[in-house]
Amino acid sequence: MVRHMVSPHSPVPLHQQVSNDLRQKINDGTMPPDSELKAEKDLAHDYGVGKDTIRDALLVLKAEGLIETRRGYRARVRSPMPKERVWLKGGQTVTARMPVPAERQEHDIAEGIPVFIVGDKVYPADRYEFFAK
Repeated sequence: MVRHMVSPHSPVPLHQQVSNDLRQKINDGTMPPDSELKAEKDLAHDYGVGKDTIRDALLVLKAEGLIETRRGYRARVRSPMPKERVWLKGGQTVTARMPVPAERQEHDIAEGIPVFIVGDKVYPADRYEFFAK
C-alpha cells in the first residue's frame, strides 16, 4: 500500500489536499473515466485521515463534475462529455448559476453541475463552451 501525502501542518485543509490529489489522478488518467474510487474507509486509510475528510473531498470533486456518487455504491469517475461550441453574438452575455430542479431533470444535469444562461436558453456547464465572434 502506498501512503498518500497529506499534511496536518499545511495551511491547505486536509479535505482539499485529498481532493487535489484525486483530481490530479483523474486529470492525468491514473483514474480513467468510469473507474470506481476505493471505498471511503480504504481512502481514509490510504490518506491517513478520517472518513469525514474523505466525504468532504468527494463532495468537492462531485461539485466540480469529476465524479458521480450514489448511495450504496462507490464513487465513480465521470466520463467527460464532449463539449458543444456556442458562438456568442455581439452584446450577448453569459451568466452562470446552479440549475433549478426542473432544469436538472429536463437537461439530465448531474448534481453539482452549474448552468450557463444566454438570453432565455439554459446550457449545462459540462457540455458547452462559449466563444465570441
